[in-house]
This record gives sequence, C-alpha cells and structure tokens, in this order.
Amino acid sequence: MFYSTLDQDIIHSNPVATPFSFHYDEDVLVGRCLFKEGLSVYCPNKGTKAFHYNRQQKLKDCYIQVDGVTVYICSLVVSQLQEIGGEYVYRLKIKSILPAEKEKLLKIYDDKKIEIDNSDAS
Repeated sequence: MFYSTLDQDIIHSNPVATPFSFHYDEDVLVGRCLFKEGLSVYCPNKGTKAFHYNRQQKLKDCYIQVDGVTVYICSLVVSQLQEIGGEYVYRLKIKSILPAEKEKLLKIYDDKKIEIDNSDAS
C-alpha cells in the first residue's frame, strides 16, 4: 500500500466491481469499483512510477458515468493508493454529494451488487 488510509477516510462498504468512467477537470479515468461511500479508479500513469493525485488531495466537481447514468459528486478526497495486480489504484472517499445524486449512486451500487450476487449463484 502506497498511501495508507486515515481513520476518517476508511470505506466500510464492500466493493462492487463494475466498469465506469470518472471525470475530474480534463481527466477521464477508468473506474474499477464502486462503494456506498466512494469509488476506486485506475491511476493513468501506468508503468511510469508517477502518481497523478496526492494523498488527501481534494477533488471537487467530479462525476461518474455508469451504464449511461451520470452521478455528480461535489467533492472527494484521495484516501488510498494501492498496487493491485500490477496496477496502481486510487481509492476516493466521497466528502460531499447532493441527496438526489447519493440516491442515484446507491441505486447503481445496489443494482450492480444484485447482478454480481445473481451471477455468483448461477
């Protein structure tokens, strides 16, 4: 683990692996997992040993797109950087989100979790 998670930035929900895009300023990053209280995205600097974001960096006015649905997020904080399977992955914790957007995110999270649970049962 490259950046350890501070206690206030721990994400407690289980990850749900699903493809999505993460948009911040001019950056469009590939999403890895959704959580109820955040998300994880791949670091775009694969193999360069250069990190794109800093620990505890605040990212404001972001959004994700999942299956044609856009969820706007007021602010996130970079809580963790890990190496998973040879790739660097940022874990981003939501710090501020409007209630309607939170509802959309939770619906997507729950729907994707059900899809995964059903495919595991098959």
